[in-house]
Amino acid sequence: MNALEYRNNDNVVIDSSLHNKNRSARAFRSKQEEKRYWILLITLIVLGLLSSYGLLVYNNPVPIDSPSFIPVAKRRMVALVAMIIAAICQSLSTVAFQSITNNRIITPSLLGFESLYSTIHTSTIFFFGVGALVNFTGIVPFIIQVIVMVMMSLILYGWLLSGKYGNLQLMLLVGIIIGTGLRSVSSFMRRLLSPSEFDILQADCLGLLIMQTLPIFLL
Repeated sequence: MNALEYRNNDNVVIDSSLHNKNRSARAFRSKQEEKRYWILLITLIVLGLLSSYGLLVYNNPVPIDSPSFIPVAKRRMVALVAMIIAAICQSLSTVAFQSITNNRIITPSLLGFESLYSTIHTSTIFFFGVGALVNFTGIVPFIIQVIVMVMMSLILYGWLLSGKYGNLQLMLLVGIIIGTGLRSVSSFMRRLLSPSEFDILQADCLGLLIMQTLPIFLL
């Protein structure tokens, strides 16, 4: 297609070769890519459903047709729903973050929110003891943690994305530095904890879901 040039009202030359019929706003560039996408999506959904069913019935001492099967399945369903919610939130945040940064390699963990969450729990048990961390459960503590993390994110990253000095690359760089710093502070405080306190902290930050659901799946 020959390139044609014309001038708009501001007397700016515009190349009309960019406005051809081959350009499209569709999500897929071809029918083959669309077909492959739907096949892959349906396959993953089927595998997810089969895996969910397997988690509910695997090593379950109660037969499916028994009335006692429902209570056991409900206990496992809590862990299953938690994993589904975490997977959906993680995938949506990753896709949104990669779309904003135009990079398919980096993830939201680059901003340091995971390090901030770990530092909050580590500082709680470091300054206030195990009892404060154990009692720091329920809806109210969860809301407090969300508010603290949102406020910290607004303080740390709000000024980097507002005003004429807003810069996405600078925000990513600051996120890497802050995340590394918080991770170092959290690691230092963990080294000063006793073995029993460290074990409780690890179970709370990393393996809480596994520690709670493993006995259920081994029933």
